[in-house]
Amino acid sequence: MSDHITSIVIVGARGRMGKALIREVIASDHHVLLGAVDRSGGPGRGQDAGRIAGSVEVGVLVTDDLEPRRGNVVIDFSLPLATEANVRRCVAAGAPLVLGTTGLTAATRALLDEASREIAIVSDANFSVGVALLTRLAGLAARALGDTWDAELIEIHHKHKRDAPSGTALRLAKTVAKSTGRSLAEVLRTDRGDATRPREDGEIGVAAIRGGDSVGEHTLLFLADGERLELSHRAHDRAIFARGALRAARWVEAQPPGLYNMADVLGLGAL
Repeated sequence: MSDHITSIVIVGARGRMGKALIREVIASDHHVLLGAVDRSGGPGRGQDAGRIAGSVEVGVLVTDDLEPRRGNVVIDFSLPLATEANVRRCVAAGAPLVLGTTGLTAATRALLDEASREIAIVSDANFSVGVALLTRLAGLAARALGDTWDAELIEIHHKHKRDAPSGTALRLAKTVAKSTGRSLAEVLRTDRGDATRPREDGEIGVAAIRGGDSVGEHTLLFLADGERLELSHRAHDRAIFARGALRAARWVEAQPPGLYNMADVLGLGAL
């Protein structure tokens, strides 16, 4: 695998993650950029993808039409509205998919399950290696501590992020709930505006903060009488997510059809 070159098509090329991905591909010895796609009518269409990303020209123009080929790996960090169409194009082409788009609907998640019978898909809310390990640690801690410890999570992102709580925060909360035999839908609490209602036993609180240019911070707290445990991850550079996504792309092209996540990419397995 060390000498193998992975062919990459990036969807959402003009976004923050898209640009970071393009720069990482250009700097990599193991990936080549074959396509760059962005929304129809968006500025930058027809321009060189490398230049748009603030790097050197690569001879790949930004288009508004996703046309992957078998053997390409599509990396999609665009918007939820485009996800279903992008997934269907990948299935039609037999192209593996790395999907980092968050805020997906139940219908889109069902489509991912269906599509994963035909192509390999790595879908995750966060492609940081550190966050994948944090999620594993969250599950281990929750299982060891049990549901008698209160679990609360604080997440911070830049002011332009559209969804709240973040997909990563919900993934962490779900891991805590699952590890203690609870359903997240029944115990999740994202609003503490009711001053007359105290915290209930067993609930998992998630607080979302938006402002500035924070790439992403997640702190999971386990609280009990007399002690507190904190697990934190702070992202300082968006490039960490791009490097994780490229690692996933290199891994997924050799996998059979299925729906995977970063824990699978890192060989962590199920908790």
